[in-house]
Amino acid sequence: MIPDTRVKSLVQKFRNMPQSGRETERHGPGAPPEMGCPVQLVRLDDKGDLTLDEEALSRCLEQGGVGDAPVCLVSIIGEQRLGKSFLLNYLLRRLRSLDARDGSWMGREDEPLEGFKWRADEQQVTKGVWAWSQPFWVPAKGGKVAVLLVDTEGSMDLERNKETSVKLSAMSMLLSSYQILNIGRQVKDPDLEYLEMFVQVAEVVGKKYRLEPIQHLDLLVRDWSSSLVLGAQGGEQYLRDVRQRLAVTSPCKHPKALETLKRISSRCYLMPFPGKRIMIGSKGTLRDMDKDFQESLRDYVTTLVSSAGRHVRTDRHGELLTGTQLAAKIKNLSDVMKKHRSGFSSPCQMAITFHNQRVLGSARHDHAAFLNDEDSKSRNMFYCLKVRPSKMAEQFAERRGQLLRRCRTDMREPAPEKEAQLTELEAELKQEAETFLETYRKRFKKFVIAAGIGTGALVLAPVGGAAGVGVAAAAALGMAEAAAIGAGVGAVAGMCVGGGVGQGVGGNVTWKDKQRAEASASQREQGDGTEEQSDEAPLIRTAHC
Repeated sequence: MIPDTRVKSLVQKFRNMPQSGRETERHGPGAPPEMGCPVQLVRLDDKGDLTLDEEALSRCLEQGGVGDAPVCLVSIIGEQRLGKSFLLNYLLRRLRSLDARDGSWMGREDEPLEGFKWRADEQQVTKGVWAWSQPFWVPAKGGKVAVLLVDTEGSMDLERNKETSVKLSAMSMLLSSYQILNIGRQVKDPDLEYLEMFVQVAEVVGKKYRLEPIQHLDLLVRDWSSSLVLGAQGGEQYLRDVRQRLAVTSPCKHPKALETLKRISSRCYLMPFPGKRIMIGSKGTLRDMDKDFQESLRDYVTTLVSSAGRHVRTDRHGELLTGTQLAAKIKNLSDVMKKHRSGFSSPCQMAITFHNQRVLGSARHDHAAFLNDEDSKSRNMFYCLKVRPSKMAEQFAERRGQLLRRCRTDMREPAPEKEAQLTELEAELKQEAETFLETYRKRFKKFVIAAGIGTGALVLAPVGGAAGVGVAAAAALGMAEAAAIGAGVGAVAGMCVGGGVGQGVGGNVTWKDKQRAEASASQREQGDGTEEQSDEAPLIRTAHC
């Protein structure tokens, strides 16, 4: 047989094409044609400190068209070893087959489960926070929404300190618009205690970053066996029972949890035990699942994905957030955690940390505004010459003292880092002031010269010009010789000029300079680079006729 190269090439093209066109469907504008992989966004060190991988975050939220698009983040939290990563992997399968109208998206009976790393034994797999690198694009009103899946390590781990749980909860809250709380068998008091803490953290973070604390919450109960009614119907009845149980206690032990579970944006779903075969080292295949679990899994995943376009991340006013905007908030939170390593031991302490950060930030902002205002005004020669550099330094010191006293009063306790933060703030403000004052001294000297030559020579003609030259020489040379020249020439000018600018510039300088030059002809000027008249007296005074 003679090979037909054209047919061979055509067959190869068909083999390389994505099935059912779904590969093209899930990519946004400019997105790379790749299948994606799990990437770690947040790592935890031995001390429980969180480290954000900004490059990985950018890959998920700022590239592939996501940066300018609305995003739906499906995030799952809860007790370890209860199938969180397992569930996300079936969500991956569904999102890859958006066009499927039956259960074919679940895969072949013997197809191993891949995607997020998982295992069926008791050993913990997920560490930190992971996300799927490739977004999935789902239709929504007005366009398409980028769906990202986020996996968080078991957040009820008894071996981990509470501060790490608070930090992980804060990150998870920012990385979620569709939150799943994964619990086992039934809602227990530790589950409600964790939900209470999570809601408090969400409210603190939401206030700090102007976000809705919890946009949507699924209470997903795994391994349910207390009744034959499963799924959303059984979950609705069970959620009513949980709310009633919380409401009868007085005072309510978990008020935030109760308030959240009462919201219309919260629902409950019951899933049965998946089967013995899938729990003993299985590869997550459909063949190893009990049929009722398989049906429940298909129903839950299909319902979630079909509603994803309605659960985009928004701010407190309902405005859509793009991937880039959300990434900026996550980076900011990471920076705060780095600076305040001991300020997240509880939601209350976290609120204090954020409040104190706002107080310090306000002081920095006010100081910057004061500096910019003085910089702007001092570009005017006549304003600048009214405030000598030594006086300007005093004004900055006074303003710095006011801001530090305000911070000390407004910062809340307990704040172990308070004194260190105030010391750091004082050093920052001093450095900013010194940088400006260095520029101000040069500007002041330049204007002194300009005032002497320009105003004296051009406006006052010969007599005023002489006064100006004297001022200029004294300012530029900064030595006793120049002071004497300024005094001598200025004195003559001062006697001749009866008013106007000549009297204002020449008169003020000359009589002071004459006295000082005669008293100490050998001394250099100190401090400002212009010989001192007095701490209060400006170089230019108002002239009187």
